[in-house]
Amino acid sequence: PATLFLLPIALFWEKKVPGEWPVVFGKDSMTDYEILASVWSLNKWTVAWLVLSGVFSFLYNIVQFSVVHTLSPSATAFGGNFNKAALIFLTLLLPFLRVHELPGYPYIEVIWIAVIINIAAFSYYGWLQIEAKNKDQARLLGDNGDDDSDSEEEDSSQ
Repeated sequence: PATLFLLPIALFWEKKVPGEWPVVFGKDSMTDYEILASVWSLNKWTVAWLVLSGVFSFLYNIVQFSVVHTLSPSATAFGGNFNKAALIFLTLLLPFLRVHELPGYPYIEVIWIAVIINIAAFSYYGWLQIEAKNKDQARLLGDNGDDDSDSEEEDSSQ
C-alpha cells in the first residue's frame, strides 16, 4: 500500500536537485525516478548497494516483527534503545568512530553512567522477560499435570 501511494510522487513530482548534482545531471529539477535512472547510468554499483540496503532493511524488519511477537512491543522498543546505547558505548571507546570531540568533565562522566545504566537495565529487563516466560511455561506444565491426575482419579473411582 505504501509503495502504491508513493509511486506517483516518485514518478511525477519534480524536486530541486541539491548541491553540484545539477551540473552532473544537466537538470535543475528531477523526479526521484529520473535521479535513480541517472545514478544507474553513472554507477550501477551505487544502485546495487541501495538494493542491498533494502534487503537488509527487510530482513531487520522481519527479525523485529518476530521479536515483537515472541517478547513484547516494549521489549522491542527497549531493544532499539539498547542498540543506540551500544553505538554510543562503541563511540566512547573507539576514537575513530567519533564525529565530534567528546565533551569535558562533568558531562562525559554523565554520559558514561547513562550508557552503562541503559545497558544494565536492558540486560535486567531481558532477564526478567525470560524468567516470566519460564514461570508461565512451568505453570502451564504444572496445570496440565494436575488435570491429568484429576481425570485419572475420576476414571478409577467410577
